[in-house]
Amino acid sequence: MAKARFRIPAPTPNLAQRAAELCALGLEGASVAIDSGRELRYLFPVAPSDLGRTYRCMLRVLPGRRPPEAYVLDPNPITLANGSRPPHIYAHACPSVMLCLWWPPQREWIPQMRLGDTYVPWTCEWLWYFEYWLATGEWIGGGQHPPHPDRSRATLAACTRKSYQAT
Repeated sequence: MAKARFRIPAPTPNLAQRAAELCALGLEGASVAIDSGRELRYLFPVAPSDLGRTYRCMLRVLPGRRPPEAYVLDPNPITLANGSRPPHIYAHACPSVMLCLWWPPQREWIPQMRLGDTYVPWTCEWLWYFEYWLATGEWIGGGQHPPHPDRSRATLAACTRKSYQAT
């Protein structure tokens, strides 16, 4: 009789582990803060292409298994779009823009995944699609949500060459 094998899922990283992971990315101009163990905020600059502007973005991470939230803080994409609502953003109460980076029913992200391999490059990818949309009026990210070709450290490296300079 064969023994049943149970797969024990990897533990979900805690906020301190997430902070260490994000700091290890070494992005110039990035910073991380943990608010009394209740949430982590990672501020980072992103330039989606050599010709694109640099955006100041934020990941908000809560303890446990809730998905992180990705925001574009400055410049505001809605302002850049002359008040039009860009595709693939969530409605929320803050003046920043909350990005839709993956399709939850497909489980494209699970809590054990590294943010430096997912959310940070996905944010850059969204901004690339956004700038293309601004220039052409066409969203080429695909279907309901952008596809995820090569969301890797190479994508991250290409997107974060320029540093954000506060004005």
